[in-house]
Formats: sequence, C-alpha cells, structure tokens
Amino acid sequence: MEKSMQEFSYEELLKKVEEQELLIKALHNEKEDKINFEYFIKNSPDLACIVGNDAYFKMVNDSFVNVLGYSKEELLSKPFFEFIHPDDLEKTSSVLTLLPKNSPVVDFENRYVKKNGEIVILQWKSNLNHSNNLVYSIARDITDIRKTQEKLLSSEKSLNEAQKIAKIGSWDFSLITQELNWSNELYEIFEFKKIPNDTELYGNYLACFLPKDAEVLRMNINKTIANSVPYEMEHQIVLPNQTVKWVFCTGVPVIDDNKNVIALKGVVQDITQKKQIDETIKAKEKAEASNKAKSDFLANMSHEIRTPLNGIVGFTDLLLKTKFDKDQLEYLTTVNESANILMEIINNILDFSKIESGKLELISEEIDLYELSNQIINLFKYEANHKKIDLMLHIGQDVPQYIKGDSFRLKQILVNLLSNAMKFTFSGHIKLNIAQVEADAEISKIKFSVIDTGIGIKIQNQKKIFQSFIQADNTTTRRYGGTGLGLAISSQLLALKNSELKLNSFYGTGSEFFFVISSNKINQKAAILDFEMNLDGSRVSNFFNSQENYKILIAEDNKINMLLAKTLVKKLVANCTIIEAANGYDAVVLSEIELPDLIFMDIQMPIQNGYDATSAIRKSKAITHIPVIALTAGVLNGEKEKCIEHGMSDYITKPIIQTDLENIMHKWLKK
Repeated sequence: MEKSMQEFSYEELLKKVEEQELLIKALHNEKEDKINFEYFIKNSPDLACIVGNDAYFKMVNDSFVNVLGYSKEELLSKPFFEFIHPDDLEKTSSVLTLLPKNSPVVDFENRYVKKNGEIVILQWKSNLNHSNNLVYSIARDITDIRKTQEKLLSSEKSLNEAQKIAKIGSWDFSLITQELNWSNELYEIFEFKKIPNDTELYGNYLACFLPKDAEVLRMNINKTIANSVPYEMEHQIVLPNQTVKWVFCTGVPVIDDNKNVIALKGVVQDITQKKQIDETIKAKEKAEASNKAKSDFLANMSHEIRTPLNGIVGFTDLLLKTKFDKDQLEYLTTVNESANILMEIINNILDFSKIESGKLELISEEIDLYELSNQIINLFKYEANHKKIDLMLHIGQDVPQYIKGDSFRLKQILVNLLSNAMKFTFSGHIKLNIAQVEADAEISKIKFSVIDTGIGIKIQNQKKIFQSFIQADNTTTRRYGGTGLGLAISSQLLALKNSELKLNSFYGTGSEFFFVISSNKINQKAAILDFEMNLDGSRVSNFFNSQENYKILIAEDNKINMLLAKTLVKKLVANCTIIEAANGYDAVVLSEIELPDLIFMDIQMPIQNGYDATSAIRKSKAITHIPVIALTAGVLNGEKEKCIEHGMSDYITKPIIQTDLENIMHKWLKK
C-alpha cells in the first residue's frame, strides 16, 4: 500500500520531485526530437514516404509532392504502383520481395511518371518495420545526374569511335603525378592489354621502339618540356609478337598560369596501311595469281557447308511432323551426326594445313569397328532413301570387332569416300565393305572398300583427283559441289599409317575406292565397353545397368554446361548420385565430405580454377586416390599434358561427346 504524502520524509519527497523533473525533461526532449524529425522529413530535399502492406502511401513529404507534381491527396488515394513507369513495375516488385527477408533495399533505381507526363529517375533506400508492417523509404531525384552521365558516356563513345575510324590514339602524361593515360585505340594500335594503373606501360611502349627512334623521342620530349614547343615524328614500332607497324606521333606541352610545363599530351596514328599500300597491292596480285585454285576452293565453301545443313533441316522437319517415338529419336540422332559432318568439313582446312606442315599425328585407341561402321552408314541413310539408292554395309565374319587405331581419322576417311560416292551416284547402290585380308595372333590387315554404281572417273582424271584442290574437271564443282580436299586429306592421312588410297573405276559404270591398314587386334572382353544386343539390334552397356550407386562430383560454374553434364551422366548411369560444385574451392571441400567415386573438373572457374583444385585434391590423403577428369574447351597442343601435370587422371574436351564420356566413365569407375 502506497504511503500518503504525510508519511514521506523530506528527503524522499525531494528525490521524488527530482525524478518527476527528469521524466518531464525526457518527455520534453522526446517531443522536441519528434518535432525536429518531422520538420526534417517535411522539409527534406529528398523524397520520403511510408507505405502500408496494401501498397498505398501512408505518408509523403513535401518533396514527394514537389517532384512528382501530384497533391498529397492524389498520392495517398492510389496504390504507389500506379505512379511507377510501366517498364519498371516488374523489377520494383521483385526488389520489394527482399524486404520481408530482413534485406533492406539500398541504391535501387526506378522511374516514376510525373503528373505532366515527364519521367523522373529515383534512387531508393527502404526498410520494413516488422512491428507495424510498414515500409519506410527515402528517395533522391537523380534524373539530372543520369542524364549528365549518359551525355558523358555518349561523348566518350563518340570519341572512341572517331579514334577507331581514324586509327588515332590519344595520351596524356602528368609531370607532377607521373600518371600516364592512354585511350582505348592507343592500346589497340600497340596491341597491349589494358591494365588499370599499369606502372610498366611506358616501359613496354619504349620497348616497341628501335633504339635510334627511342633516342629521338627522348630528345623531343626534353625539348618540349624545356622550350614549351610541340614535336612530331614518324617511325616504325615492333610489337611483342614481332608485328611491324608505322606510326605518326605528335606531342604538345600543357602550361600552367606561371608558364611552366606541367604535362604533355598527344596522339599516335597508325599509318601502316598508308605506308604499305603499294606493297600490299603487289602482294595481293601475286597471291591471286599463285593461289587461284585455293581461291576457287574458298568460293565453293559456302555451298559445301550448306550440304550437311540440308540434312539438319530435313530431319528437323521430319521430327516436327511425328510423335515422340523411336523414329523421332533416330531422326534427332541423325541431325546431330549431320552437324558433326559440317564441323568435319570446316576442320578439313585445318587438317590440310597440319598435314602439310607435318604437325598432325595419329592417336592409338580402341575402336569398335561394328559400331563405327554403323554410325557412318546412318549418316547417309536419309540421302540414300531420298535418291532411292541402296545403301549397304558388309563386314566379313573374320573381321575383328575391336582394333587399335585412330577412330576419328578412320571415320573421316570413310565419310569422305561415302560422301563422294553419294554425290556421283544417281541409281543402283553404294556399299561399304570391310574384309580381313591377312592376320596373325596380334595383327589384322583390314581392307576398307567403298563401291558405287555412279558415273565413274575417266582414266586421264584418276590420278589428279588425289591432288589438293583439284577435281576431275572444271565443271565438277559447278555441277556437284565439293572442296577438292576430301580425297587429298584421306590420302595423306593414310600415308601417316603407311597405307595408300587406291581406285578402280570405269567411266559410266562406277568406282571402287579402297585401302588396307594394319592394326593390333583386341580381345572383345578387354575392350573399353562390354555390350549385349537388344532384340532390336541396339547395344546396351552391361556395366551401366548395374545396381551399384556411384557418387559423381561435377565441378562446373556454367549452369548450362552443368545441366548438360548432369544429363549425360544420368543417361549413362541412371543409378548414381551427382554432387554439384560451382567452383574449384567447393569441389575440394565437397570431395572431402562426400568422397565421390569420380570427379569431373572444369578448368576455368571462379575462386579456384580446376588446376589448383586438382592439386589440392592430390595433396589430401583422404581423397588423393579419386580419379579427376578434366572438362575443358581447350584443344590446343599441350592442353592435355598441362592437365596431367596438375594431377588430373584423364581429359575430355567440350563440347562433350557422349561416347567419349561413356568410355571415360567405364575406364575409371571400374578401376
């Protein structure tokens, strides 16, 4: 029970009075703070508002009214979305969904439509008060800032484009700060990589000068600084890749109010073309005269490229007109194979160059001759049916199913021969015949023949068709298309195998192209894949139908590539667990946690690349034994060796070919 006033002592009453005074003072300060805050919000140059969960403004300050031109009543009478530019509604709604997750919105920009129809750009900071479920926001009008930035960017872009057209780069150098700045085009002229705050830029620049020209430049710069006079010079530069260019340089002084030179600026123009134009014309005429055959080849390439594309288009049309059944899958497979033909045609140019320079080497791998020959025949089924030609495959009973050789190059040769046969055959048949002509316990000599009932080849033309860029006569290209490279490349590839492409032909009757290669035989049980035959003749891997649950880790930062890799792996091994890692660091961590049976490692990844991640795996005792397979788009010489050096077990190039992936998984999962 509380005391009465008479029961309090003087000291108690005095203390109570002091407490009341402090309370009154606190209430006064709170009221004053509230008045000051309301005054600040009301008169702030920034736009301030409070929004309810019904999307209506609960409060807007005067700046909101002044900037948008609507009255407070108008602003409070409609959902705030009605004042936002239509194109910004979706992103605004998306950003607002972050607020309930305790994620304040910072520096978010959108456009509002003013009452007079003008557009204003606002930069927002917002937060959600969970106690009353209201959103408190403040915005700044940055319309003029953005317009100024756009003008500056446009001006800079125009300057860069003008410099690019004129091949003129600009520079400036501060004598006070020693800061050197180059325009984009100047980097292009010198073929330097643009590096921010590059302290070695001037040294690399001077390294392109001939010694005598570098001395002239030094003298010109000293003269400009000492006498405040500009300089000009024309000279050669030798780039790091040994490319030689001619440039015209100018430099002028920048003078302060005291007439002191405080900086230099100037331009460099690439005048190589101007200097070499006469030599270029002469070289062009000489090249045209000496390389007419190659020019004709290039002129025919567009037609040749369209040939496999016709297969793609044809089978796509068939696919669209059918249900999702077995035929549809077959057509889709043929579309894929046709695309591969297109790639092989394009690669012919590179192959020809490699062969002539002696840089092409054959590889030795296990080949399933039955599978390879059926794949090749399937490529030409559509065209054979269209031309009403019988397309046949015959493999002798004594031909070994598995041999050692380069499957890609063998396929390339046979595709070239069958493509030619299809091109020049209009009735009758085309036959791929594979027969064993000699064998012992280890080696098998196999004869591959492509026999057709086409137009045949005249005797006088039978030798020259094996020459590069040459066809039977000058009307062949116009009538039948082709590059004139297929037989030449095939002959040169066979020469690397100590074999020879031969011909039997009678004009008007048909032709037979054939060759014999010696290969090591492989026992069927020791081959890469052990198959059984379905009733429909398709082959199924016994291994991948097993019930064993494998753990496979895929390290890939690209979502599309990750989806492709997962799909292919699941297609090959349905009963497996896939672990995903978006970078090399996660791949190492997840490997130590999950202990996968196999790791597919991309090379170029954020945080930690595939090389470093693999090195880390090899240093960890718990996971050092796990096979790591490189997934890389690199196909340059030495790429595979680099992967092996960093501890990777094997190597697959992108785009991933399903058969290659299947072979790799069989090889390393069975160990």
